[in-house]
Amino acid sequence: MRVRGYAPATPCWTVLTSADPAASAAFYGGLFGWTATAADDGTTTFLLRDLAVAGLAPAPGRPSAWLSYISTEDIEATAGLVGDAGGTVLMPPVQAGARGRSALFADASGAVFGAWQRGTFTGTQVVNESDTICWSEVVTPDVPAAVSFYGKVFGWTERAGSAGAHQEYHEWVATNRVVGGMSPMGEHYPPGTPAHWRTIFLVDDCAATAARAAELGGRLMAGPVDAGIGLGAFLLDPTGAAFLAFELLPELREHF
Repeated sequence: MRVRGYAPATPCWTVLTSADPAASAAFYGGLFGWTATAADDGTTTFLLRDLAVAGLAPAPGRPSAWLSYISTEDIEATAGLVGDAGGTVLMPPVQAGARGRSALFADASGAVFGAWQRGTFTGTQVVNESDTICWSEVVTPDVPAAVSFYGKVFGWTERAGSAGAHQEYHEWVATNRVVGGMSPMGEHYPPGTPAHWRTIFLVDDCAATAARAAELGGRLMAGPVDAGIGLGAFLLDPTGAAFLAFELLPELREHF
């Protein structure tokens, strides 16, 4: 689905911060058919059919990770709300040329995310299609703390969501729109796993995607597992960045 703009308080962009951008470009090019394109302003964007699907940024000396950005109309005010709600401002708002303004935060449990105030660039240009982002969710050890934090910062409310048998899941709602999800960090997570935002990509065949990821140097951590509305595979790319590949049930894909 082509996207030309995002309402405030909506996940709008995702960036892979990579310890090895060249390896990342090769992996996602082979897995999803993306092309990594560098711009004159120094930014690198993954494109699919000439549309922006994600960003790519170097992270020398740091673990690779996918980073979710949430749209805001006033990034300075958002930074203030983060502090008031018990979060941390990791990078104060900065100008990204004419494209917009960005900032990095951690929520009350330590999950890192970004905020984006648009200029000429609004965010991801194609979503909910094969090989594009379809969902963002926070994985947290403290659901009440997350409900309080994101409610204060973005005005989100929480409701029960769909998941597989015996799995607790929550959805974020902003002005009557579901904008993302929240998954409690259960006992199946290794001890010491930090709270984090997870990026999910829609695929046609979850098992085939997992196999192809392994061929390209990635690693299957778990799955494919039944999530009630489809199958999900938890993957690591060759640089260690975690993501989820998701195959939606055919009857739901028609209306997605």
